[in-house]
Amino acid sequence: MWCPSNLLARLMNSSPNTERTRLARELHDGLAQELASLGYRLDQIIGSNNLDNINRTPLRQIRFSISGLINQVRDEIFELRTNESKSFKAQLDQQLSTILSHSKITYEIHGEIEVKSNQRFELMRAVRELIFNAMRHADCSVIQIKLTSNQIEIEDNGIGGVIEKQNSYGLLGVRERLAEIGALIDIKSQSTGSTILISL
Repeated sequence: MWCPSNLLARLMNSSPNTERTRLARELHDGLAQELASLGYRLDQIIGSNNLDNINRTPLRQIRFSISGLINQVRDEIFELRTNESKSFKAQLDQQLSTILSHSKITYEIHGEIEVKSNQRFELMRAVRELIFNAMRHADCSVIQIKLTSNQIEIEDNGIGGVIEKQNSYGLLGVRERLAEIGALIDIKSQSTGSTILISL
């Protein structure tokens, strides 16, 4: 399966219109359709009467992740076709709405940030992973995100414990993604919640 990467971001800046159109078509006919098909198959499994609730819950979380990826691919196709893009805040709101839709966590996004196209994909994936971590492990009820000119602050009211663990690669992957786009991450975590600051 072909996946978007930083290469796509660079092509979005440098390719002529015909190349951008071809890439948009390949994304739509390839990755987008495969993700949609996978989502439909998961829906059938999740809706089966033979599936117990213990297994249904993690499958639903996978389905939410797929929905978020589909939305992200659609945004990439829109940008390739029109040479325009949604604001990072709008994309982030769409992603969080999907990820947290079946949880009891509420979220708020304040401020604005301009993100370069060659940073957007990796940055969004990093933030998604951090939100997933909070949802799975923090036992929080509120996530607040503050956007400024060159920083993203993610704060939750959970139980803390945001640390890199042996044989667990989520935070390591986040650091690697951010390093690829020249961004830094600072984590402060305690029993009353965690604050994560990403600096571009």
